[in-house]
Amino acid sequence: MSHALFENIYVEKRAASDRVTLGILKRLGCDEPVYIDHYKDIFDRKKEGRNLILAHNPGKRLYEGAPVCQSFGNEHFYYSPGVMNCVYDCEYCFLKGMYPGKDMCIFTDLEETFTELEDLERQFPVYVCASYNTDLTAIEDITGFIAAWCERVRDHENLSAEFRTKCSRTDIYSKLPVSDRAIFAFTLSPDDIALKYEKGAPGPAARLKAASAAQEAGFPVRLCIDPMIYVRNWRDIYGQLAETIAGSLDTALIKDISIGSFRISDQYLKNMRKKMPDSLIAQYPYICEDGYYQYPEKVRICMEGFMKEALKKSCGNVSIFDWRS
Repeated sequence: MSHALFENIYVEKRAASDRVTLGILKRLGCDEPVYIDHYKDIFDRKKEGRNLILAHNPGKRLYEGAPVCQSFGNEHFYYSPGVMNCVYDCEYCFLKGMYPGKDMCIFTDLEETFTELEDLERQFPVYVCASYNTDLTAIEDITGFIAAWCERVRDHENLSAEFRTKCSRTDIYSKLPVSDRAIFAFTLSPDDIALKYEKGAPGPAARLKAASAAQEAGFPVRLCIDPMIYVRNWRDIYGQLAETIAGSLDTALIKDISIGSFRISDQYLKNMRKKMPDSLIAQYPYICEDGYYQYPEKVRICMEGFMKEALKKSCGNVSIFDWRS
């Protein structure tokens, strides 16, 4: 991961002396960033290129999980927006409806997030999606946040964290503090879907190799067949994906598998439709229920039910969650 990934690097003046900021600039070989007063001066602009912004988080550092996000049975489920936007460019991603452009913003005051977590941990076990608005694993060489989170989880018994990823790196896991509460969750799609709609992301086979490396290092591995995308031959390609999983991983070591068909908030979809008028995914005639667009009930029940049965057949007794769980 190099400076070449970004057109420009901006640093909020109040974040300029942070240890995290200085470390990121050193890793990127950037001696002369552009200093700004507030990240929104850059981040909220609509443009094609990608800039990197290092800043302080002026708002909340932990949010309660949304109703359409899976909690995996955890009562106290939160997500952390420590990084905004992603290096991958998946056509179906809600980030396209959430953010105006491709710029990434890294909040360098990670310790403040950990301080907020301490208050929650004193009250109850906390489950945090640490890579909700990005793919932290893909940018670990820049941030070092995965290592920081894994260390935190290892040392705090009331904290669990999930790192959702499409990253194909296999070298990272043996270097991280291992804990059975630091969960690496690999999003998987059939080859056809990944090739067409997951621009910039490694293919499913490479992700499964990375998942195997995480298993070997001792981390719990979750697989996420989510979102499932409705296409004409969906039965064939998702059935094949279930078989590929069984042939690539030790299924006895899979922590669990989540499944869910495409769903998105009404405002995010409206934004996506404006930005991507030719996108088959954005322009599909979804139905809106309780503020979220999704496939018609018959379609989503059929798809999710099929996938659940295919996984049971190929992967045995592994726990399977759907997004309503």
